[in-house]
Amino acid sequence: MRARISRGVAAVLAVSALSLTAACGGGAEDEAAKGGADAPAAPSATSAEPTPEAPAAPLTEAQMKAALLELKDLPSGWKTTKHEESTGEYKTDKAECQDLAGMLGSNSIADTAKGPSAGFVIGNNASEISEQVVTFEGTGAADYVTRLSAALDACKEMTVEADGQKMKLTVKKGTAPQGLEQGIAFTLGLEVLPGITIEPNFVIGSQGTGVFRFMLLADSASAKKDFDALGKLATDKFVKAVQG
Repeated sequence: MRARISRGVAAVLAVSALSLTAACGGGAEDEAAKGGADAPAAPSATSAEPTPEAPAAPLTEAQMKAALLELKDLPSGWKTTKHEESTGEYKTDKAECQDLAGMLGSNSIADTAKGPSAGFVIGNNASEISEQVVTFEGTGAADYVTRLSAALDACKEMTVEADGQKMKLTVKKGTAPQGLEQGIAFTLGLEVLPGITIEPNFVIGSQGTGVFRFMLLADSASAKKDFDALGKLATDKFVKAVQG
């Protein structure tokens, strides 16, 4: 079960890299009317319309790759790994909570194409890191994180179902690292068996048209203490690459 969750969260985000078009507007200046009552009326004044900003361009493949953690970025002891993609999908009957339930599966964002991902383990899989960077069109990146943030506030616990098996899912909100335009941090507690709960820790943030998802799944409470430092490391690299 843990391996399945690990594979699922590794594929959780997806992306559509389409550009938008912008239109420009203009206006005319008014002139002071001269003459008496018989003089022709001055043309009505119109305000110049502001020129809209060009839509932000989607992240390039090079930017997304540069935004991912590499083995050289991590403390000693970690090694790279590659998870097989999960086909499982987690659903809940609470529509406002589905984005959080989807974090455990591979289809949390529909009709999009995935961005690059990275995975690392330490020891005998005592702790695992999974990260993915994607890009959206328009305001999609900010909209996605805003939607997830609302779900965090509305959904403290729920029942999720996958392959006919129902499990209890709890949500605990944390503090996201500084530096992101929008960022959230949280822990999902999934009761896979009575008395047995796994707790993947997440940081998800947006910068421009990009979104990154960082996940740490650790076996022990002491290992979870690394979450803040590793999450900040991933955040800083993502922001630098996007701003690049």
